[in-house]
Amino acid sequence: MRSVSTTAARLSLPILFGFSLLSASAQENSPYTRYGMGDLYNGTHIISRSMGGLGAVYSDGLNNNIGQSINFQNPATYSNLYMTTFDMGLTIDSRTLRSENPSGKFGSRYFAPTYLSVGMPLNKNKSLGMAFGLRPVTRINYSVHEFGKVGTNDSLGTIYEGSGGLNQVFAGLGKRWKALSIGFNTGYNFGRREISTKKTFLNDSVYHYQSKSFSATDFNGIFFNAGIQYDLPIAKRENTNLKSTERYYLRFGATASLSQKMSASQDIIRETYTQTTSGDITIDSVYASKNLKGKIELPASYSGGVMLHKTVSNTRGVFEMWSIGAEYSATQWSKYRFYGQTDPLVNSWQFRLGAQLSPDPISARNYWSNVNYRAGVYFGKDYVNADGKELKQFGISLGAGLPIKKWRSYDYQFTVINTALQFGKRGSGVNNITENFFQFSVGFSLSDVWFRKMKYD
Repeated sequence: MRSVSTTAARLSLPILFGFSLLSASAQENSPYTRYGMGDLYNGTHIISRSMGGLGAVYSDGLNNNIGQSINFQNPATYSNLYMTTFDMGLTIDSRTLRSENPSGKFGSRYFAPTYLSVGMPLNKNKSLGMAFGLRPVTRINYSVHEFGKVGTNDSLGTIYEGSGGLNQVFAGLGKRWKALSIGFNTGYNFGRREISTKKTFLNDSVYHYQSKSFSATDFNGIFFNAGIQYDLPIAKRENTNLKSTERYYLRFGATASLSQKMSASQDIIRETYTQTTSGDITIDSVYASKNLKGKIELPASYSGGVMLHKTVSNTRGVFEMWSIGAEYSATQWSKYRFYGQTDPLVNSWQFRLGAQLSPDPISARNYWSNVNYRAGVYFGKDYVNADGKELKQFGISLGAGLPIKKWRSYDYQFTVINTALQFGKRGSGVNNITENFFQFSVGFSLSDVWFRKMKYD
């Protein structure tokens, strides 16, 4: 029998992780986060990251060698859940910004949780499952210094700073009818954006007070998205020597998120101030507005794709041998509005390719033959258009799903450590500022049979 202390320890880890997800402070410094809702946080599952970002067409949970993860990008996959699963991800991100005019380079690194989710079957016989969780959606973090001349003698220094982001609490259901699965997520988007502009006149003969314009906006609202998957069998072959059956499928998948209007409340302050060793001291408040109500409009998005995969089944179960897929996604960011105002944004899109291979999960000659190796690539257009020349995106990913050995044959636990390495670039030779990034992500999928009525002799 599992001890109470062990169970409590397993529950406390996700709870603590959830609190740290909101309180963790990132050290990223990117001028691109000034626009729209900030940098779109890569809060996708680690498996998706390692396969170029595939999410609409990826699914697991029915194959012995994959384990079980929670693909919250497509809630239709919740129908495959057969054990209660805790899923969490962490990311180390390193970025290098390069500017042509003025010439310069800046690097930043940060560590942050990426998601926490829980999934469970509601009715295995009816292929009905649910999941819920918490994840960041966007991130705002920048500090940009600008120096220029005012007139012939005075110099002006300007500091643009911002912080905050959008987070999401979600819950969803997934149901399967034979080869067709559908599902939906709903929940609560919430966040805060703080931006400030500080100006300092640099003059040797006349002293000027420094000025600051500051705004803080809190926002929240309900969201809804849905997904669908369909597995089409295209070939079947019996192997009498190995007493196994090979099957080939085409899986079609699609997701869609509705546009959303979030309620917002904004405080605005404009003042003169002076700096001291203990912090900024206000000299005179020029303008102040509290609790200014408004709306933030987030655009609709959609994705769709197809995946070819092969499974082999025998007396031991069903094993995923390999899969390869392609996916396209787009978001109508030109319809974004912040208190009725537009931003320099454009409609974004991405095309993704991803693959997964397990060398020999059936015979399992050694540990590495049972590992799931993954790779992917993506390219597209970012939604920020700060210089009017648009930003191209490109990335390559590698990863692996590392199963953890069961120490006791009577234990129903199944744990997989998923890893992902991503290299990419945002911007090209036509842009003044380009960004190269490297990300290392690790995820833990911890599955077990919970909520089961125990039987005694």
